[in-house]
Amino acid sequence: MYIYIANMGEDIIERVNLETNYRDFAKINSYNNKHLPLNVYSKYLCGPHRLILDKERQKLYSLNAYDNSISIINLEDFTSEISLYVGNYPNNGIMHGDYILVVNGDSDSISIFDIEEKKVIGQVKVGSFPQDIIYNEKYDLIFVSNMNSDEILLIDPYSYRIVDFIVTGARPIGMTFSEDWDCLYVINSYFETGINGKISMINLQSLKVTGEIGVGKVPTMVRKKENFLYVLNSCSNTLCKIDLFTKQKKEVYCGYAPGYLCILDKYAYVSSAEENKVNIIDIDEMRVVKFIETRKEPQGLVIDP
Repeated sequence: MYIYIANMGEDIIERVNLETNYRDFAKINSYNNKHLPLNVYSKYLCGPHRLILDKERQKLYSLNAYDNSISIINLEDFTSEISLYVGNYPNNGIMHGDYILVVNGDSDSISIFDIEEKKVIGQVKVGSFPQDIIYNEKYDLIFVSNMNSDEILLIDPYSYRIVDFIVTGARPIGMTFSEDWDCLYVINSYFETGINGKISMINLQSLKVTGEIGVGKVPTMVRKKENFLYVLNSCSNTLCKIDLFTKQKKEVYCGYAPGYLCILDKYAYVSSAEENKVNIIDIDEMRVVKFIETRKEPQGLVIDP
């Protein structure tokens, strides 16, 4: 069982065997060796931010926020094959068929990246500052959260036409579905306001918000497991567990500047960008039981069980 870690501050993807603790590294390079003014160390920073695992092709794709690229990593020898331009500030992406669909925050668009051809074959205009993209198998639709538009777009995954939209709370970011695909949980971050965020619960048959749950400051991600929601609060530095029946909450400190959340079995894995580690949290007891030291500024995580 492996965990893959995108280290935004060093352009390094780590692969850690969770059973033996053996690790190796893949260094990625900028697609155009563009020097970035924000980098005072005069290195070429790509800024790996999110990871997408392609087990069928034995590839790992890194979305790089600083140089607007996607890097392809071969999992057989764990080396970087190539980096290619994908769009302005790729925030997140999903695989759909032979394509990777990437939301670009700075161009308000989705890039359609052809995996076999290794190139962007088109772009689709969406709302303002898109943050997350997920696919609903039951309704066969793609959902995109637009942080500055306060809305969720529903997109046909074949024509890429916008078919509907949902107005939600302020500054929607992360999303997840219920196990039956009929409910969408949306993180409303209330980003710059300083007040606590909320989760909007949306019925996908009516496309209406049916309830809200308060969470911590600047929540960014939500995951669902059984009868609980798990929310990452980036400014509260906590992981919050919410019982969907009783609405009771439990919180645990999960590291300063938490960046990403994965859940597998009874554990949550949370990257801490400022502490350079991944905290492993027992979600039954809601306590940190172990941590993995990382390279600089860990962000995106993928677990291959």
